[in-house]
Amino acid sequence: MIKAILFDYDDTLVQTRKTRYQTIYKLSEELFGTKITEKEIDAAWGLPAEEFLLNLFGRFSSDIHYLWSIYIEFSKKDLNIPHLNAFDFIDKYKNFVKFGIVTSSSEKVVLRELNELRVDTNLFLQIQTSDHTAVHKPNPNVFEPIFALLKKENMNKEEIIYIGDSPADYESASKFGFHFLGIAHDDRHTSYFQTGEIPFVRNFLELEEYLIDQYSFI
Repeated sequence: MIKAILFDYDDTLVQTRKTRYQTIYKLSEELFGTKITEKEIDAAWGLPAEEFLLNLFGRFSSDIHYLWSIYIEFSKKDLNIPHLNAFDFIDKYKNFVKFGIVTSSSEKVVLRELNELRVDTNLFLQIQTSDHTAVHKPNPNVFEPIFALLKKENMNKEEIIYIGDSPADYESASKFGFHFLGIAHDDRHTSYFQTGEIPFVRNFLELEEYLIDQYSFI
């Protein structure tokens, strides 16, 4: 039986790739007079927050506080967008299972965006960001902090599932001993899931059906 559902954040709960690529294009052109390519952003995507910014803009400035300030300033102009039914699903089942987030994004960004989206952060037992651990996906030890909290709720790994959109999500969660379900809002990683025979769904309505069918959810 599943007692806890943990989510990746970017591109799983919210449409970060779609939103933030536009932010990065605008920032690079307006402040640094250059055009960052989609390929460059793809190569940095998924890195811990500070590494991500330095990877993209480190050749212009090594001052991470400055890079953070301009990135946040520009990102406020491009509000993130939740995937359809994402937070409705969490609200619907909040009294039946524990929910959490494990992401490589920074706490300041995630909490600000959830506030902008008017999502109650109390829906989550823990929102674990890059600020909470020295290791990051695909390292399975990234789950140690949140699992320590779940163990206090008398849960074991067989009662926990992690839901994410990328190979790093699968590799870290499966190696740690959690169940895993991919969510493919687009086709970027569908071939990876299909080739590896990794279960995945396309949206949150399919996710709900899968959990009920496979795990006798609630």
